[in-house]
Amino acid sequence: MIILTGSLSHFTLDQLRSALGLGAVGRLGDDWDELFGEAKRTVSGASANVELWRDVDSHVWRIDVEVAGDPPDSDVQSLLTAVRAEVEAAGVQIASVFRR
Repeated sequence: MIILTGSLSHFTLDQLRSALGLGAVGRLGDDWDELFGEAKRTVSGASANVELWRDVDSHVWRIDVEVAGDPPDSDVQSLLTAVRAEVEAAGVQIASVFRR
């Protein structure tokens, strides 16, 4: 899980979706929308989901990366590194990163 810093404007949200290759989901002006984008990727033949979420209560933004199966840890780490780089390329700051 990657926790992002601050709020996202429409422009920044579009930049982030583009950088991560996310399909557009959710409306920024709707307080009840939580999922704002998702994409499927592959890691060593295993399916991976990258999802952009906004917490409905705190409005904290996060990116969840979920990998099915048991690919090598180094390949999962490479995916997380790539996602972090894409977030930063979109001009969004990362507050913290957690691995479950």
